[in-house]
Amino acid sequence: MHRSAALLTLGLLLAACGGSGGKSRGYQAPSAVQVVQTLQERQAHANNFIHESRMEYWVKDQRIKTTVYVMGERGAKVRFNALNPTGGDVAADLACDGTNFSFVDFNKDCQLTGPCTKSAIGQLLRVNLEPDDFLLLATGSTPIIPFDKGKVTWKSKKAQEVVDLTMSDGMWRQQIVLDGRKQRWDVLSSTVWDADGKVEWELTNKEFFDTKGDDGNEMRLPAKTRFEQPKEKADLTIRWDDQSVNTEVNPEGFQMELPGLPLCQ
Repeated sequence: MHRSAALLTLGLLLAACGGSGGKSRGYQAPSAVQVVQTLQERQAHANNFIHESRMEYWVKDQRIKTTVYVMGERGAKVRFNALNPTGGDVAADLACDGTNFSFVDFNKDCQLTGPCTKSAIGQLLRVNLEPDDFLLLATGSTPIIPFDKGKVTWKSKKAQEVVDLTMSDGMWRQQIVLDGRKQRWDVLSSTVWDADGKVEWELTNKEFFDTKGDDGNEMRLPAKTRFEQPKEKADLTIRWDDQSVNTEVNPEGFQMELPGLPLCQ
């Protein structure tokens, strides 16, 4: 065979196989519904968490890096203790008990209270995130929009499943990128766009590892997480240092008595 003809034939064969670096799934192609159901089943297995973390976030025009102890439980319950970057004392304390939140800024000697909604976490971390959605974030998963249409695309070069979800009214669109190797389906990234095509929020996870919850169930957790809200010019970067999932949580930890300070502005 002539050299040029042989190269052409080889090129066609490689193209048909998805390229020299391509990888096959190794399992049957899933539907969007099957992927979402699997993710939701995993989410249902994570009931609570207690983590030590290093968080980096914006406070006005200042970037804060500090240790934050955080715990959460399904049912809009979460507690944050953010330490002062220059010392070990608590700089801010936030508690959601499932109904209301209490917040104390010890550096400014002020407090706040109100309904436990997504704006509650925003009082401390400047990102608006529902308490139960923070539980998903802390256990390596993602909130999932209601959807009418969905498709799954296999990216062979990176061995990734790309899941696109849309609502028929065009209100929201979401793309979830999963690690497809050995059908792990770790959530590598998750992005939601609004009706105007602008990013509502974006989540990225890195350095997943195998572990077990305190109840003995196997799971995979990320070592690093980033959550961004471009419209609010807010983002949160987390390094999870010590993670316990499905552990014993003291319910009184989600309640806090306010000290009677002036309201935070």
